[in-house]
Amino acid sequence: MIFPKYCQVLISATSKQEADKISDALIQNRLIAGALVLKGPSRYWWKDEIVEREYFNVQAFSLLQKKSKIIQEVKKIHSDACPIIAFFKIDGNREFLNWIRKSIR
Repeated sequence: MIFPKYCQVLISATSKQEADKISDALIQNRLIAGALVLKGPSRYWWKDEIVEREYFNVQAFSLLQKKSKIIQEVKKIHSDACPIIAFFKIDGNREFLNWIRKSIR
């Protein structure tokens, strides 16, 4: 039996509304099992300047096979020219991984 590769997806959002819209779309399209939205300060280089602003991070759980569809959906919604959409392989307890697998189509 081939086991699915599980992942955590980190997605930046410029506002709480954008974070909610992204997580809602991904959940409704069964691309992620669930999401946690966190808020915090951010500093980064953009166009040769250091920018400081508040960002929201969507932490979601999915299968790596959904990567391209997740990227496509986020880019339709996101207002940034270069959003963070990062994928990290994860492992976990059987119940957690089963929940992810069963929640995604």
